[in-house]
Amino acid sequence: MSHINSEKLSRLCMENGLLTAREAESALSEAGGLHASLEDFVSVLTRKELITNWQLDRLTRGHRDGYFYGKYKVLYLVGAGTFARVYRCVDTENGRVRAVKVLRNRYSDDMEVTEQFMREARMVMPLRHPNIIPVHEVDSHNGRYYMSMDFIEGQNLRDFVRLRKHMELGETLKLVKGICRGLQYAFKKGVTHRDLKLSNVLVTSKGEAKLADFGLATIVGAEDHRAKDPNTGPTPRSIDYAGLERATQVPRNDVRSDIFFVGCIFYHLLSGHPPLADTRDRIQRLSVGRYRDITPIGKYVTGLPQSVVHIVNKVTAFDPAKRYPNYELLMADLDKVEQADGVLLQRREFVQTKEQDDDDGMQQEAQEETQRPKRGVIQQEGAGKVVLLVDSRQQMQELLRAQLGKRGYRVLIVSSAERSMQRLLESEGELDCVIFCTGALGEEALHAFNQLHEDYRTESIPAIIIVEKDQTSLGSRARLSKLRSLLQMPVKVRQLREALVKLINRKEVLEAEG
Repeated sequence: MSHINSEKLSRLCMENGLLTAREAESALSEAGGLHASLEDFVSVLTRKELITNWQLDRLTRGHRDGYFYGKYKVLYLVGAGTFARVYRCVDTENGRVRAVKVLRNRYSDDMEVTEQFMREARMVMPLRHPNIIPVHEVDSHNGRYYMSMDFIEGQNLRDFVRLRKHMELGETLKLVKGICRGLQYAFKKGVTHRDLKLSNVLVTSKGEAKLADFGLATIVGAEDHRAKDPNTGPTPRSIDYAGLERATQVPRNDVRSDIFFVGCIFYHLLSGHPPLADTRDRIQRLSVGRYRDITPIGKYVTGLPQSVVHIVNKVTAFDPAKRYPNYELLMADLDKVEQADGVLLQRREFVQTKEQDDDDGMQQEAQEETQRPKRGVIQQEGAGKVVLLVDSRQQMQELLRAQLGKRGYRVLIVSSAERSMQRLLESEGELDCVIFCTGALGEEALHAFNQLHEDYRTESIPAIIIVEKDQTSLGSRARLSKLRSLLQMPVKVRQLREALVKLINRKEVLEAEG
C-alpha cells in the first residue's frame, strides 16, 4: 500500500461506492485530517466497519469493479469453485446479509450456459422449505450473472468432516432426516437436486441441515460436453450423477439417484470415509465398479444397530430397484431407529482388529482396554465435554478420570456431595454432565442428585447416579427424567459412556428446540 495515502484511499472508496462523501470526510477527520497516516485512516475505517479487509485489499491492488452485484454490496469472499464464487453481501436497500453466488467470468460470454443458469435458478426460486436455502433473486450486473440467497451462519458438511472426521448416530440421523424432508418437498414441486454432496449441505448453528444448489448441477454441462479430451477437459459438476445413471440405466431425473447420494452422505458421516472412491480422473469416476463395489460400512464402524446398517445398504444399493423408491419410506425407516442418541460407535482404520467382549466390572474392563492394540480406533466422543465426578473414593476417581479422559472428556472431581452443589452453581454452563456415586457418599449423593430438580440453575444439567448392589433403596428414590439416569453396579465403562453420550445429546437437542 506504499503507493496509496489516506487521501487517495478516501477517493477510491467514494469512486467505487463503498463510502459516501460524508462518511469519508468524517473518517478522515477522525484519523487526523488530510495528512493522517494511512494506518490511522484504515484503523478508523475498519473499526467503524465502513470497509472490510477484503474490500481494502482489492482497492489497494487496483481493482475497480466487483464491489457490487445489483443492490448487493460485497463484504467478503466466502468460497470459490470452478463454477462460481460465493460472497457475503449486504442488501443496500434493507441492510440484510445475503449470500451471493456469482458465475465465473469465463462463463459470462457463453449464452447457452448463462441462459441455463438463469432458467434453473428461477425454477428453484419458488421453493420455500426449512431445509432448503431460499433463492431470492437472479440477475446480471455488468455482464456478471448472480443469484442471492439467505446467508447461513454455519459450515458445510465437507468442512465439518475435515475437522471432526465423523458424526455420532443421533446427530447424523437428525441431519439426514432434514436432508430428506427438503428433497421430498422439492421433488413434489418437480425439482430434483442432481448435485447432492457434502459441500452442498450446510449446517446451521442449531444443527439443522440446509440444502444448496438445487437444480444447478448441469448448468456448465454444455461447455464440458464440448471438451475434446475427457481426461483433461473441465469436469461437469454432475459427473457422479452421470456415472451412476449410465451404470444403472436410469433416466436423468430418477428420484432414486438423489436417494443414492443421500445414502453416500449418511455412510460418510457415520464412518468417516466416502463410499465412492475419491478420484479426479474422469474415466475412473464414470467406472461402473465405483458405484457397484462400495465397501461395507462395517469395515470402518462398529456398534451400529442392524436397522441402520440395513438402511445404509438399501440407499446405496447399486440396483435402483433395491433402493427406496421415495423419501416417505426412507424417512419411515429412519424414524424407527430407537435410542440413537445412546448408541456409542467405534471407528477403526483396519478391519483386522477384533472387537473383544466387555467383562463385568469397571476395573477389569479398564485393564483390558489398556492392553488392547489400538490400530487406529477413534473413540473421542467426549472431545470438548466437561464432566463433574462426585465420589470420595480415590480408586474410583482415578479409574474414571483415566477411562473417560481417553475418550476426550475433561473430568473434574469433587469428593463431597455438598461441595458438588456449590460447584454446580458456580459452573455457569461449563459442565456437560454430573456423575454421582453413592458407594461411599450414600444418602448425601442421592440428596444432591435429587436437588438438581429444585433449582432453576441446575435443572437443565444432565446427571447420572450410580448406586451399589446393596443400595437399591437409594436407586428407588432417585428422581429420574430425560436428563437424569440411573446405573446400578456392576457397571461397565462402556455403559457409562453410552449414558453420557445419550444425556449430553438430549440436552443439546432440547437447547436447539428451545
